[in-house]
Amino acid sequence: MGHQNAQYLKLKGATYYFTRRVPKRLQRHCSSDRIEVCLHTSSRHHAARQSIVLSSQLEDQWNLLRKRDMHRSLWRYFDEQSIPLIEVTERSPKTTAATIAPHLSEAVKTYVSMKGAGRPKTFAAGVHRSLRYLVEIAGDKPIDAYVRTDANALRDHLRGRGLSSQTIKRNLSNLRAIMNFVFKELGLEPSLAFSGVYLGEGVGTVKRKPVATKDIQTLQALCRQTDDEPRWIIALLSDTGLRLSEALGLTKEDVHLTATTPYIDIRPRPWRRLKTRSSKRQVPVVGQAFWALQQTCEVAQGPLIFPKYCTLTTCKANSASAALNKWLSSKLQGADHIVLHSFRHSLRDRLRAVECPPDIIDSIGGWSKSGVGEGYGDGHKIEILHKWMSRIVA
Repeated sequence: MGHQNAQYLKLKGATYYFTRRVPKRLQRHCSSDRIEVCLHTSSRHHAARQSIVLSSQLEDQWNLLRKRDMHRSLWRYFDEQSIPLIEVTERSPKTTAATIAPHLSEAVKTYVSMKGAGRPKTFAAGVHRSLRYLVEIAGDKPIDAYVRTDANALRDHLRGRGLSSQTIKRNLSNLRAIMNFVFKELGLEPSLAFSGVYLGEGVGTVKRKPVATKDIQTLQALCRQTDDEPRWIIALLSDTGLRLSEALGLTKEDVHLTATTPYIDIRPRPWRRLKTRSSKRQVPVVGQAFWALQQTCEVAQGPLIFPKYCTLTTCKANSASAALNKWLSSKLQGADHIVLHSFRHSLRDRLRAVECPPDIIDSIGGWSKSGVGEGYGDGHKIEILHKWMSRIVA
């Protein structure tokens, strides 16, 4: 039976279709002599399963049509008043798509292949990240099997990981878009499982806290003791306030330690995009960041200074984040909600504490400028930025 149904499969590009010729005697009931249904999967195994169901549905439909045709051939022997009171329409019955929905992993492949054309690599990366999050807690199952409790569980799981409210919303939105797109392609009603998920007052997730100055000093001392690539990353973030992906994507040519005023260049790279236009900047190197960059540049074999988490094709910020945040938690017991990104919050607080002007703070951290006039001119010279950064490590 499986082999028989396999003959009804046709591969177009990377997607399987179910196709079957309508029996000649029944073609007058249909708008075409062949039925073709997109199965929205690149897996032959999943396609074969759906093919079995579709074939069974078609056989049932065709048997019903044959019975109706037979009844009509009998009714011609009776007068009108003797014809059974069963209305047999001459209109072609509608043939519907299979109601077996693809698994989420297959739906993602379909969604990315059809919606991802011409989009940056981050589009597919974000979609696959949302897939992994949901599969972690609810498994990979047919998309019509997910319910609101799965969406709520995902929300709670992401909150527990300390993700921002915007990140939670984005992942829920990704999953809703994937499922509704595929449902629409199948001719089915959209799912409401991931629509309007309650996120709490303030669309809440746990607010990230800055790292206290004494804790920064403790962590920096531990980093110097361990003296390895993960600790160099943490030391670099602690005295620069870089985003993790900004640090991981650095190359040796981005690092200028021998310049009169040491600094690093943050610029777009094929393996790492920048978050905003303001993210492109020069950042002074002071304190333990200088030590960390010296260490990694001395041992790095290739152009990238953190090869453990970054290659010339991709930046593994999620893997790095999980490992480094776990280490932070183990060393700062009792310091709730402290993560790598907390160093950015700390940088702003430390610069405020030395009365650094707000526009210089924004320039150092790569934050968007608040005033209209801030967008004019070339910005502050690296010497000015370095002067203020030096004060927070004095």
